[in-house]
Amino acid sequence: MKGAPDIRKVAIQMFSALLTFLIGVSTSSVWFLTDSQPARPFRFLSGPPCREGLVSVESHPVGPLRVTVSDTACVNRQSASVQFLVENLSSKLITKYEIHGVRTYDELIYGSGVTTEFVEPFRPRQTQIGFLGGGVVKQSGGKPVSELKNFQLVVWSVNFADGTNWMRSSPN
Repeated sequence: MKGAPDIRKVAIQMFSALLTFLIGVSTSSVWFLTDSQPARPFRFLSGPPCREGLVSVESHPVGPLRVTVSDTACVNRQSASVQFLVENLSSKLITKYEIHGVRTYDELIYGSGVTTEFVEPFRPRQTQIGFLGGGVVKQSGGKPVSELKNFQLVVWSVNFADGTNWMRSSPN
């Protein structure tokens, strides 16, 4: 019976080694699976994304803000919701800006805007998320409108903390 305690000791060591191995393999497998999946950012908008090219940002005016579309949602053919990122490109503090969304249909152009006014000024290189959306189902007289052809974001005006203003120079 002298060998019996040695067998138990070896069995316990083998069991411990196997348990350590299994924990290590399962931990690294979980890490690999979660790390290899692309991160999905939280969506603020509900509904399917709009078709490619429907939403755009007016590109030709050079102004104090950069606007970039970050997400879209189109629940029906006549409207769109847009999440966008605004960056202060100027060297000045901004107290207020206005961005318009111009929606184009076959027979109608419809615009609306969002004005953002700050308690604390919007600093140079600072970014902010904005939202704009909507649409038209019927035009004046009750006639249904066509499918939304284009939704363009336009920087309309910017007010600076020093009292100066920037205005969009010309319409489309």
